Amino acid sequence: MKQIFLAALVCGILAGCAASAPETTAQQADDATCTAQADAAYNAQNTNLLGRTSQNGLLYAPTNHVFDAQRMGSMSARDNQIQQCEQDGNAGPSVNGVPVVAPHIVQSP
Repeated sequence: MKQIFLAALVCGILAGCAASAPETTAQQADDATCTAQADAAYNAQNTNLLGRTSQNGLLYAPTNHVFDAQRMGSMSARDNQIQQCEQDGNAGPSVNGVPVVAPHIVQSP
């Protein structure tokens, strides 16, 4: 009885792993654009973290968990930005669901 239950459980789990339809080229382009935007924001905001090394190869290297937490938090923010961009369809920045209008100079005729 246990083996039948386990077999049914394994089949149910594997059924959830069925291959999904491949992404179209437009979706791949949107994903690449979202990733590029998130990478640019990550690099601009974290230049201090990117230039710092963990120095793991030193004999008595101090462990710095604050640095690790900052780096992981920044990477999580980058991943969240990519997911939000993909969900919004690369619509650009928004505040409370309303798209932000790019500032521009209005000239009088």
